[in-house]
Amino acid sequence: MKYLPYFSCLILIVVCWSCSGTKNTLANAQDIRALDSLVQQKQFKVVNDWASPMMTTAMMSISGILGPQNNMQQVNLIGNANYLEIKGDSVKAYLPYFGERQRGGGYNPDGEGIQFDQIAEDMEVNFLEDKELYRVRFNAHNKSESFAVMLAIFPNRKTNLVINSTDRNSIRYEGKLSALEEK
Repeated sequence: MKYLPYFSCLILIVVCWSCSGTKNTLANAQDIRALDSLVQQKQFKVVNDWASPMMTTAMMSISGILGPQNNMQQVNLIGNANYLEIKGDSVKAYLPYFGERQRGGGYNPDGEGIQFDQIAEDMEVNFLEDKELYRVRFNAHNKSESFAVMLAIFPNRKTNLVINSTDRNSIRYEGKLSALEEK
Protein backbone atom coordinates (compact mmCIF):
# COMPACT_ATOMS: atom_id res chain seq x y z
CA MET A 1 0.00 0.00 0.00
CA LYS A 2 2.84 2.41 0.68
CA TYR A 3 3.86 2.29 -2.99
CA LEU A 4 0.39 3.22 -4.27
CA PRO A 5 1.11 6.99 -4.62
CA TYR A 6 4.31 6.27 -6.57
CA PHE A 7 2.55 3.76 -8.82
CA SER A 8 -0.24 6.29 -9.45
CA CYS A 9 2.35 8.93 -10.39
CA LEU A 10 4.01 6.56 -12.84
CA ILE A 11 0.67 5.84 -14.50
CA LEU A 12 -0.04 9.58 -14.76
CA ILE A 13 3.32 10.24 -16.41
CA VAL A 14 2.89 7.39 -18.91
CA VAL A 15 -0.60 8.64 -19.86
CA CYS A 16 0.66 12.21 -20.33
CA TRP A 17 3.49 11.17 -22.63
CA SER A 18 1.48 8.68 -24.62
CA CYS A 19 -0.87 11.39 -25.88
CA SER A 20 0.08 11.86 -29.51
CA GLY A 21 -1.39 15.38 -29.64
CA THR A 22 1.55 16.86 -27.76
CA LYS A 23 4.13 16.18 -30.48
CA ASN A 24 4.86 19.28 -32.51
CA THR A 25 5.58 18.35 -36.11
CA LEU A 26 5.53 22.01 -37.21
CA ALA A 27 8.72 22.96 -35.37
CA ASN A 28 11.18 24.72 -37.62
CA ALA A 29 14.94 24.80 -37.23
CA GLN A 30 14.94 28.42 -36.02
CA ASP A 31 12.48 27.64 -33.18
CA ILE A 32 14.55 24.65 -32.10
CA ARG A 33 17.82 26.68 -32.14
CA ALA A 34 16.26 29.42 -30.01
CA LEU A 35 14.92 26.85 -27.58
CA ASP A 36 18.30 25.06 -27.50
CA SER A 37 19.99 28.27 -26.45
CA LEU A 38 17.54 28.97 -23.63
CA VAL A 39 17.53 25.44 -22.25
CA GLN A 40 21.28 24.80 -22.52
CA GLN A 41 22.04 28.05 -20.71
CA LYS A 42 19.48 27.12 -18.04
CA GLN A 43 18.10 30.65 -17.98
CA PHE A 44 14.32 30.36 -18.22
CA LYS A 45 11.01 30.64 -16.42
CA VAL A 46 7.80 28.65 -16.80
CA VAL A 47 4.42 30.24 -16.04
CA ASN A 48 1.49 27.82 -16.00
CA ASP A 49 -2.02 28.31 -17.35
CA TRP A 50 -3.55 25.06 -16.07
CA ALA A 51 -3.16 22.67 -13.15
CA SER A 52 -4.36 19.08 -13.41
CA PRO A 53 -4.62 17.44 -9.99
CA MET A 54 -4.73 13.69 -9.58
CA MET A 55 -8.33 12.51 -9.75
CA THR A 56 -9.44 11.03 -6.42
CA THR A 57 -12.74 10.58 -4.61
CA ALA A 58 -11.94 13.56 -2.40
CA MET A 59 -11.28 15.79 -5.43
CA MET A 60 -14.58 14.70 -6.99
CA SER A 61 -16.40 15.74 -3.82
CA ILE A 62 -15.21 19.38 -4.06
CA SER A 63 -15.85 19.87 -7.77
CA GLY A 64 -18.64 22.37 -7.13
CA ILE A 65 -16.46 24.88 -5.29
CA LEU A 66 -13.67 25.30 -7.84
CA GLY A 67 -15.30 28.23 -9.65
CA PRO A 68 -16.06 28.99 -13.31
CA GLN A 69 -13.82 27.50 -16.04
CA ASN A 70 -12.61 24.87 -13.58
CA ASN A 71 -13.50 21.25 -13.08
CA MET A 72 -12.12 18.27 -11.20
CA GLN A 73 -9.54 17.60 -13.91
CA GLN A 74 -8.33 21.11 -14.77
CA VAL A 75 -7.98 24.28 -12.75
CA ASN A 76 -7.43 27.57 -14.59
CA LEU A 77 -4.34 29.41 -13.28
CA ILE A 78 -4.40 32.34 -15.69
CA GLY A 79 -4.01 35.51 -13.62
CA ASN A 80 -2.73 33.62 -10.57
CA ALA A 81 0.90 33.99 -9.52
CA ASN A 82 2.84 30.81 -10.28
CA TYR A 83 6.23 29.98 -11.73
CA LEU A 84 9.13 27.58 -11.99
CA GLU A 85 12.43 29.39 -12.55
CA ILE A 86 15.70 27.75 -13.53
CA LYS A 87 18.82 29.90 -13.40
CA GLY A 88 21.95 27.82 -13.79
CA ASP A 89 21.79 25.16 -11.11
CA SER A 90 19.37 27.18 -8.95
CA VAL A 91 15.67 26.36 -9.01
CA LYS A 92 12.86 28.40 -7.56
CA ALA A 93 9.14 27.64 -7.60
CA TYR A 94 5.86 28.95 -6.35
CA LEU A 95 3.04 26.72 -7.60
CA PRO A 96 -0.51 26.51 -6.28
CA TYR A 97 -1.49 23.00 -5.24
CA PHE A 98 -4.85 21.30 -5.71
CA GLY A 99 -5.17 17.78 -4.43
CA GLU A 100 -4.76 15.59 -1.40
CA ARG A 101 -2.08 15.71 1.22
CA GLN A 102 -1.09 12.16 2.23
CA ARG A 103 0.81 12.90 5.43
CA GLY A 104 0.06 15.40 8.11
CA GLY A 105 2.07 18.55 7.99
CA GLY A 106 0.50 20.78 10.57
CA TYR A 107 -1.14 24.04 9.68
CA ASN A 108 0.67 25.55 6.74
CA PRO A 109 4.33 24.84 7.73
CA ASP A 110 5.75 25.73 4.29
CA GLY A 111 2.85 27.54 2.65
CA GLU A 112 -0.18 26.10 0.96
CA GLY A 113 1.40 25.53 -2.43
CA ILE A 114 4.57 23.92 -3.70
CA GLN A 115 7.49 26.21 -2.88
CA PHE A 116 11.25 25.84 -3.00
CA ASP A 117 14.30 28.02 -3.64
CA GLN A 118 17.62 26.16 -3.76
CA ILE A 119 20.34 24.49 -5.79
CA ALA A 120 18.76 21.64 -7.77
CA GLU A 121 19.71 18.10 -6.81
CA ASP A 122 20.53 15.57 -9.58
CA MET A 123 19.52 17.88 -12.45
CA GLU A 124 19.42 16.28 -15.90
CA VAL A 125 18.66 18.10 -19.16
CA ASN A 126 18.11 15.90 -22.24
CA PHE A 127 16.83 16.47 -25.76
CA LEU A 128 14.66 13.60 -26.98
CA GLU A 129 15.00 13.69 -30.76
CA ASP A 130 12.23 11.21 -31.49
CA LYS A 131 9.72 13.33 -29.54
CA GLU A 132 11.26 16.72 -30.42
CA LEU A 133 11.28 17.93 -26.82
CA TYR A 134 13.56 18.73 -23.94
CA ARG A 135 13.16 16.88 -20.67
CA VAL A 136 14.48 18.50 -17.49
CA ARG A 137 14.51 16.47 -14.29
CA PHE A 138 15.67 17.39 -10.80
CA ASN A 139 14.88 16.94 -7.13
CA ALA A 140 14.09 19.72 -4.67
CA HIS A 141 12.83 20.08 -1.12
CA ASN A 142 11.61 22.51 1.48
CA LYS A 143 11.62 22.19 5.28
CA SER A 144 9.19 19.28 5.44
CA GLU A 145 8.75 17.84 1.94
CA SER A 146 10.74 16.52 -1.03
CA PHE A 147 9.80 16.91 -4.70
CA ALA A 148 10.70 15.05 -7.89
CA VAL A 149 10.24 17.51 -10.75
CA MET A 150 9.95 16.58 -14.44
CA LEU A 151 9.54 19.29 -17.07
CA ALA A 152 8.87 18.63 -20.77
CA ILE A 153 9.57 21.59 -23.09
CA PHE A 154 8.23 21.52 -26.64
CA PRO A 155 9.65 23.57 -29.58
CA ASN A 156 6.65 25.93 -29.48
CA ARG A 157 7.72 26.68 -25.85
CA LYS A 158 4.70 25.01 -24.31
CA THR A 159 5.51 23.00 -21.22
CA ASN A 160 4.23 20.04 -19.28
CA LEU A 161 5.38 19.99 -15.64
CA VAL A 162 4.82 17.01 -13.32
CA ILE A 163 5.58 17.26 -9.60
CA ASN A 164 5.71 14.21 -7.36
CA SER A 165 5.88 14.81 -3.63
CA THR A 166 6.63 12.78 -0.53
CA ASP A 167 3.54 14.22 1.20
CA ARG A 168 0.98 14.94 -1.53
CA ASN A 169 -0.56 13.34 -4.59
CA SER A 170 1.17 14.25 -7.84
CA ILE A 171 0.02 17.18 -9.94
CA ARG A 172 0.60 18.24 -13.55
CA TYR A 173 0.81 21.80 -14.89
CA GLU A 174 0.58 23.10 -18.46
CA GLY A 175 2.28 26.38 -19.27
CA LYS A 176 4.70 28.39 -21.38
CA LEU A 177 8.44 28.90 -21.25
CA SER A 178 10.11 32.31 -21.53
CA ALA A 179 13.59 33.73 -21.10
CA LEU A 180 14.50 35.13 -17.69
CA GLU A 181 14.27 38.90 -17.51
CA GLU A 182 17.58 40.63 -16.82
CA LYS A 183 17.61 42.46 -13.50
